[in-house]
Amino acid sequence: MGNILIADDQRDSRARLQEILEEQGFTVTSASNLEMALPLAKPESPDLVFLNISRSREKGWSVCRDLRRFCPKAKIVLYIEEGPTAEEAALGLEAGADEVIPEIHSVEEISKFLEEALADHSLTCPECQTVFYIRQMPVPGTRMEAQCPQCDFLIGLLHRGPEEVTHVPTPMGQAKILVVEDTKFFRAYLSDLLAKAGFQVILAQDGVEALEYLSRECPDLVITDVLMPRMNGFELCRRIKDRPETASLPVILMTQVYTRPHHQREALGVHGADEYIVKPFQPDDLLARIWRFLPHAL
Repeated sequence: MGNILIADDQRDSRARLQEILEEQGFTVTSASNLEMALPLAKPESPDLVFLNISRSREKGWSVCRDLRRFCPKAKIVLYIEEGPTAEEAALGLEAGADEVIPEIHSVEEISKFLEEALADHSLTCPECQTVFYIRQMPVPGTRMEAQCPQCDFLIGLLHRGPEEVTHVPTPMGQAKILVVEDTKFFRAYLSDLLAKAGFQVILAQDGVEALEYLSRECPDLVITDVLMPRMNGFELCRRIKDRPETASLPVILMTQVYTRPHHQREALGVHGADEYIVKPFQPDDLLARIWRFLPHAL
């Protein structure tokens, strides 16, 4: 059902959490100290990681940073026996954790982490903006519906199958946007959104594919995710801005992980991004930011 890694140097809490998860049918790998988390995570590629940092906060931040680099898609939850202070929670999030919480005692307390981490795709309801999760997409070429648990709005999903970076001649006056995103669902979502707004869309799955395309063609704007395999969005943005032929190309970075104010300042100041937007976002917000750079597309 999903791989879960626990690193907890306190035997009782480790055993209790492992028992809860295994009773739910999950595959659990456990470590008796934080140092073993990364060696165990590399071959297992866990979907969800729990780290007990009660006895060593600094070690916890360090291990979390390493896990985030090597397991970019894993959901990482840090927990502290007596509960984190506001400062500890902030430090954990800056280290790359998704949540910093008090110690877990029941399956009810971890249900939301299991749902988010082990779902294949997250969706944002266009009606009420609720974010929810689904376990599968339709097979290529078919369509399915997902129902929002909050307002019961039905969302149509279309799985397009394998995608490639391709160039299609741009009709006169139609702006061209390169979308760089490693999640198939979100690529499809952005493609549909931008196409309906009148843009031509080129898709790439990571920074390496995007640079290959940019060596041949130059779009009017780039929208790129930050956390991607092979080359992340920060590096892609720097490379775009460092090349004279693409230095003036507007780049919008989007992220669901690096959401702190200092991340935005770094993206705009150090990496040269023109805009920074946090997922999930409202479609109108993204389009408004695009139109700032492409007013002729209005």
